[in-house]
Amino acid sequence: MAKKPRRKCIHCREWFHPVRNEQVVCSFECASAVGKVQTAKNQADAMRAEKKRQREEEKEQRARQSERRQAVKPLSYFIKKAQQTFNEFIRYRDRHLPCISCSRHHEGQYHAGHFRTTGANPELRFNEDNCHRQCSPCNNHLSGNLIAYRPALIAKIGQERFDALMGPHELPKWKRDDYIRIRDEYRAKLRQLKQQEAA
Repeated sequence: MAKKPRRKCIHCREWFHPVRNEQVVCSFECASAVGKVQTAKNQADAMRAEKKRQREEEKEQRARQSERRQAVKPLSYFIKKAQQTFNEFIRYRDRHLPCISCSRHHEGQYHAGHFRTTGANPELRFNEDNCHRQCSPCNNHLSGNLIAYRPALIAKIGQERFDALMGPHELPKWKRDDYIRIRDEYRAKLRQLKQQEAA
């Protein structure tokens, strides 16, 4: 029987004449060395796969724990989170404007000041026409400085929208999912504003 064509050993790179078609090594020593490398590679692959499985399992477990923690949180927690995100959006939306009440630019702290308070008018808590950038002295020390706020608000949003704001509003029966939706909505709006500025 004719010799098979020469091949290079995949381990030592020496030329040899294979005995079988699938033979890729020249000797038992090379076969043993290749086997050890392959075994080590298989073990490393198995370890990587196991670590990946463990990471995914831990991730799922953390997600389940997070869901359980969210389930026991009171409604006030979700109201607070939605309000924080809304206020952050308002402050960023009006970032180049002065305080709505005193028309000053200063280095102090700015708030998202509601014209109609959230305590007396909870239905207007997330109304963008009702909330504007306001300096801390006006909002905290002058209780919103409403005497100066009113004409500035009318000048900003117009008489028609101001009248609509002052009119009657139905109190929505917001639930946990509504506050989560509002929070996510204003996070998206804030992200969009920041992207527009960066572009």
